[in-house]
Amino acid sequence: MAEAHQAVGFRPSLTSDGAEADLSASALQDIYLSGLRSWKRHLSRFWNDFLTGVFPASPLSWLFLFSAIQLAWFLQLDPSLGLTEKIKELLPDWGGQHHRLRGVLAAALFASCLWGALIFTLHVALRLLLSYHGWLLEPHGAMSSPTKTWLALVRIFSGRHPMLFSYQRSLPRQPVPSVQDTVRKYLESVRPVLSDEDFDWTAGLAQEFLRLQASLLQWYLQLKSWWASNYVSDWWEEFVYLRSRNSLMVNSNYYMMDFLYVTPTPVQAARAGNAVHALLLYRHRLNRQEILPTLLMGMRPLCSAQYEKIFNTTRVPGTQKGETLSPLLALGGGTVWRGHDRWYDKSFTLIVFSNGKLGLSVEHSWADCPVSGHMWEFTLATECFQLGYSVDGHCKGHPEPSLPRPQRLHWDLPDKVHLSIALALRAAKTLSGDTDCHVFPFSHFGKSFIKRCHLSSDSFIQVALQLAHFRDRGHFCLTYESAMTRLFLEGRTETVRSCTREACNFVRAMEDREKTDSQCLSLFRLAVDKHQALLKAAMSGQGVDRHLFALHIVSQLLHLQAPFLDQVHSEQWQLATSQIPVQQTHLFDVHNYPDYVSSGGGFGPVDDHGYGVSYIFMGDDTVTFHISSKKSSTKTDSHRLGQHIEDALLDVASLFQEGQRLKRGCRGRGEEDAGNRRGSLPGH
Repeated sequence: MAEAHQAVGFRPSLTSDGAEADLSASALQDIYLSGLRSWKRHLSRFWNDFLTGVFPASPLSWLFLFSAIQLAWFLQLDPSLGLTEKIKELLPDWGGQHHRLRGVLAAALFASCLWGALIFTLHVALRLLLSYHGWLLEPHGAMSSPTKTWLALVRIFSGRHPMLFSYQRSLPRQPVPSVQDTVRKYLESVRPVLSDEDFDWTAGLAQEFLRLQASLLQWYLQLKSWWASNYVSDWWEEFVYLRSRNSLMVNSNYYMMDFLYVTPTPVQAARAGNAVHALLLYRHRLNRQEILPTLLMGMRPLCSAQYEKIFNTTRVPGTQKGETLSPLLALGGGTVWRGHDRWYDKSFTLIVFSNGKLGLSVEHSWADCPVSGHMWEFTLATECFQLGYSVDGHCKGHPEPSLPRPQRLHWDLPDKVHLSIALALRAAKTLSGDTDCHVFPFSHFGKSFIKRCHLSSDSFIQVALQLAHFRDRGHFCLTYESAMTRLFLEGRTETVRSCTREACNFVRAMEDREKTDSQCLSLFRLAVDKHQALLKAAMSGQGVDRHLFALHIVSQLLHLQAPFLDQVHSEQWQLATSQIPVQQTHLFDVHNYPDYVSSGGGFGPVDDHGYGVSYIFMGDDTVTFHISSKKSSTKTDSHRLGQHIEDALLDVASLFQEGQRLKRGCRGRGEEDAGNRRGSLPGH
């Protein structure tokens, strides 16, 4: 999402003086500190690690094992094959009357060792199973026999009733891709948007990089991947977010929205009260690890590490970079009203408007959208359906008279802080006033229609976005789509470069009146298949951008000049996109209450002359889009792109027989036939 802006603008605050590259102490020290931070995090969550570390076993399983050993001894059987007697001999001799106690202790120690060995074996087996990604690379909607076998084994070794962090010890580490493969994929991704001359120059830089610097930089990444929990995530957090000097508003933070069509109550205080109550219920469940771990496609657990920072987290400004502070008792996120009151440094800010509408502003460094979105779904469903409101719009129940009345906080600030606040407010108003945000629901069709076409919903939208953007700007551009890498321990995101050669071929065909619908449909399917392949590669740790980012950081730490990496990180993403996932469909009854569905969220434009586009599938037949751009740009218009997106989706749908009826229905409602749309019949 908003990470694209930060990823483009990041500049490591490290100097490069052209010094000879060697086994730099600063690079080794940074890698050492990365691993040290990982181990400190493990120690800080020791108790939770103990509760979840024995998973898929449980503490009761130790008691069962110990009881079985004692029963065997009572029946004069020795399941330890003499080991219990050996342990007993090593224990101190406390006298004859304690002989039985020594036997019990020896049996307990043997049971503990056997129990630990079994748990270790289960962890290793589960980690090996979770390292398999063949299921992800299979055709959409298909499952081979090996994958079915793998899934059965995963279910056997996964145990029952997992807690939120139960799978953390069994998740594999994110692999470091082959540098040759990464460079090859990068060159393939930029070919559609570069001239022949520019591409040849870029390819020359790439070959020079592979010949001179790649092997050394790759060695450091391999070393870090062995030592730290994740070879890229902590550097991503530090250099992209915490060292950034950009304003968090618009540039980094993203937002989540309320129900699109309904407001449960117009009473501002009541909505705030129920929302805070719901958030605290979520926090209680989080602390008790009662939130179920997310399973991709219902079978593959994702990393839950980001949930630890939802609450109790804020950014603390520093000279070179920010720090994340986690006080034990503070509630991350604030409730505000006054229109310009936002605490952008906090993990999230709950916004309650005077008409009862809710919003959420989320700071991006601590986690990505699916985690905050999970919390937001729970909040909306709980405050509306579980807590509810009375007939007059107030919270249900009766006030507690013994509680002290709320008091307004009055801040005692020095004069120089007042001046700083005034300057910051002026800058914030300027930045906010320059943002053109357009939110609209596309309700002609949704994921149910796309599934009937036997296509991926996300890939369908992404290829249609290429058509819409081309009609809006008249050229192709680098396109950023955020994909998650939480299949791996402490994984965050990877970039899917959606502007592919296949997508460009499809767009050109759609704009060519001599091409038939069947030809366009064939090219569309090729573009969708290519996008799916890129998405799956990114999710399985074989993407392009995070690897190049980490290589760039190492080159800066080594003071090593790498013109190819400098070129890569000077690129501009004129189209940044992201899908907001709906993760807890069981909380919403989309059939009986179709209006009570989250409308997702969005983020600011990445480039001064570009767009930010996010979308969410609401139920089966609606897609809500959030489009942002800058009003100061003469090249962009969020509403204009929104119209192009609607037209492009209808034109793509018209390539299918069922979609032709949809398009004719739109024409029948009086929609004019714009010149850049295709007809609804083949051969036009």
